[in-house]
This record gives sequence, C-alpha cells and structure tokens, in this order.
Amino acid sequence: MIQIQKKPASHLISAYNLIMMEMREAFDQLPGHEISLQNILETAKHRAVHIGKISAEEAHEIGEYIKRDINDAAEHMMEVSDQFYDWLSLDIEVIEYKVIELFLSVADSTRIELEQFQQT
Repeated sequence: MIQIQKKPASHLISAYNLIMMEMREAFDQLPGHEISLQNILETAKHRAVHIGKISAEEAHEIGEYIKRDINDAAEHMMEVSDQFYDWLSLDIEVIEYKVIELFLSVADSTRIELEQFQQT
C-alpha cells in the first residue's frame, strides 16, 4: 500500500505545488526537441524525489493527479472554446475598428495638410 494516504493533506498539497514548480523550471531548461508534457512531468517528479521532499511513490501518485487536472482543464477549454472564440472574435473586431478609425483620422489630417501645402 502506498504511504501517500498516511501523510497529512498539507504534505500532499506542498508536494503537488513543488512538482508544479519543478515542471515550470523544467520547461525553461529542457531543449526544444525534448519539450513534452510527459518529459517535463518526469523531470519534475525526479527532481522532487532527488531533493528528498517526497518519495517515488508519492511523486508517481501526484503525477497522476497532475495529468488528471491537465486533462480536465483541456476538456473544459474545448467545451468553452466556442464561447472563447466568439468573445475573441468580438474583441478582434473592436480592435480592428479602432485601428481603422485611427488610420483614417491620421490619413484625413495628412490629406488636409497636403491640400494646404498644394494651395500655398
């Protein structure tokens, strides 16, 4: 039986956060061709065990929780992607309108200055 269940919840939360922090650091340190979620998670688990904060069994179990959480987040993003796309499209339309408005205001003032220059 895995001893992870006998430890206090605060230990598990700290270990989860430690592995997540190690994942962020591993992401920054791994070469581009080695970057994958599996590689990063394995590297983070190895580091957490190596520094003595958690056992290999705890690292494995917490790694499974992290995978589950990432899958849940990805599924949620896919479910709300239409809403996000609609919101993003609306935002892009507003930005495009403002850019066109700004461009036209600059173009108008340039046109007026050019006409005044030509009259003189």
